[in-house]
Amino acid sequence: MYPLSQTLARERMLYAPPMIAAPSVMLIDMPVRHRGGGLALGRYYAIILETDEERAELDRFLDEPRSAAVAPDLLDRRPSAMVADNVLISRYEPPEEGWPWVLVCRWPEPYSRVARDTPGCDMARGCYTMEVFEHPEDLEEHSIALLEQLGTKRGLSIRMLTPRSLSRSGTA
Repeated sequence: MYPLSQTLARERMLYAPPMIAAPSVMLIDMPVRHRGGGLALGRYYAIILETDEERAELDRFLDEPRSAAVAPDLLDRRPSAMVADNVLISRYEPPEEGWPWVLVCRWPEPYSRVARDTPGCDMARGCYTMEVFEHPEDLEEHSIALLEQLGTKRGLSIRMLTPRSLSRSGTA
């Protein structure tokens, strides 16, 4: 018996939240025999982590000895504990070279309800969509297209948050 991290997941990488209201993301780089079209870029299993407790739960799950490979899907259908009235778009830079860029969107109830009622449109934890990109230029292009599309919605206010806009000016 081997831990899942040795049999199913070749490597895993935690992407820290870019701001306090955003979740963490765990990407698992799957071994070649388990790769395919259902994975991000055909190779990464992506997991949304909203709390430190969920990260600890996932780590225990991945390290648990088992005789057969098991998908690390224990959080995929768990309802989100985060509540938001606005669309939150979070950009995750690779923590280490060789890992992809990640874009996570947290959709408020009116948007996630439409997704639930649309066949073939699934959201992680009922409110998240995620895109993974090999190159920052692809992420930038996708982000611009997404913002342009959202900009056509009446009554939707868009505000870009960056680490600089979230921190106050001051002296050290």
